Amino acid sequence: MDESTSALKKRIEELEEMHRLSQSLSSVINVYETIEAVAESCLKLCHAERSAILLFSGAPDDPARTVVRSTTGMEHEIDHRVNSMVVAWMERHKKPLLTEDVLETLNLKNQGPSLQQLGPCLAVPLVADDKVFGVMNLINSRGGIPFSKDSLRIANLLAPLAARFIERARVQESLFEANVRLNTALHQRYSISSIVGKSRAMEEIIKKIPILASSTSNVLVTGETGTGKGLVARAIHFTGSRAEKPFIAVNCAAVPREHFESELFGPDPGASTGSTEKKGKFELAGEGTIFLDEISALPVELQPKLLRMLEERSSSPVESSVGINAGVRIIAGSTKNLQEAVRTGGFRDDLYHRLNVVPIHLPPLRDRIEDVPLLAWKFLQEFSGEAKRFSPDALEMISSMEWKGNVRELRNVVERISMFAASPDITTQDLQKLGISHA
Repeated sequence: MDESTSALKKRIEELEEMHRLSQSLSSVINVYETIEAVAESCLKLCHAERSAILLFSGAPDDPARTVVRSTTGMEHEIDHRVNSMVVAWMERHKKPLLTEDVLETLNLKNQGPSLQQLGPCLAVPLVADDKVFGVMNLINSRGGIPFSKDSLRIANLLAPLAARFIERARVQESLFEANVRLNTALHQRYSISSIVGKSRAMEEIIKKIPILASSTSNVLVTGETGTGKGLVARAIHFTGSRAEKPFIAVNCAAVPREHFESELFGPDPGASTGSTEKKGKFELAGEGTIFLDEISALPVELQPKLLRMLEERSSSPVESSVGINAGVRIIAGSTKNLQEAVRTGGFRDDLYHRLNVVPIHLPPLRDRIEDVPLLAWKFLQEFSGEAKRFSPDALEMISSMEWKGNVRELRNVVERISMFAASPDITTQDLQKLGISHA
């Protein structure tokens, strides 16, 4: 094989490996797996005995991530120290490192046997947004094959490819971790433990939630404004198997009448350019839960469509034959008496019975006074942690108030108390100064 044929074959092999690496990285979203793939390719393309990829964030409490790949039995303990010194050298000289003797270049003298075996070294920076966030470091043993300018060329081609995919993996990993944190917070905030009460009525509701969470039955939650209908709906969703699926809340009373159909079921694809980009709430909910609060405000002309969707478990955009998967759990809420609305013709009888498979009625706070101290303490801890506490007299005053706005009003008042009460021990005098007193 002549020299030109050999060089051509080598270039083809390089291109094939670069393509294989690119394909491999396209399907990887984990940072560690990404730098593992890059380290493996560095060994092959640059003919290195060892490749090390270092990532550093600059944060003192965030240790650098390092992946090492080796074709020899070189000891792993040497890498962190040598890699750190290579990074320092490149920062000082503002260029890649290419040397036949890394010990001499880094001025490492009289070292132990593990370091004495090091020889040729090639290192290039990983750069994103004009900032160095890592290093690719290739090392061969003393007396081994030195890295050539051709190796440097390949490393310089690999570095931006690696940097791009590593940064992509970092973003995806960060988004995933943020999503996990958000889901954990949602589960904690809206789990069954978020429902507080020792009154008989609330104890019965709390017992029902795990049963409802494991079912697919429609639920109708009724009660005055501020009694916690949305909280119960979320507790049912986040306690069951749908917890990882979407929870979509729609206040039917807040949707303009002319937009109701497109808001729930999606717009007419032919209505305007780009209208198909917006999805209806049922499609967004997917196989999760949709909470239709103030269901009594649903226009009479739309009620048959909702009824049909409940019966067929399928829906479609306005005047469209395109089906939408509506395998969604429906929880409806109402402050109005739907039975009265049925009697007067404002709500369909058949739709009412479809929604009212499992009824839950939340009593007003005035009918469960024994729950007020528990709720007050819960809200104070939410807003102040352990920094403030109610005196017995203050709790007694709070418990004797009318609370026409129910739990929502109590929560708002406790938030105000937590902000403006000067003393850690909240007394009746503190409440009176804030304008909080008996009705």
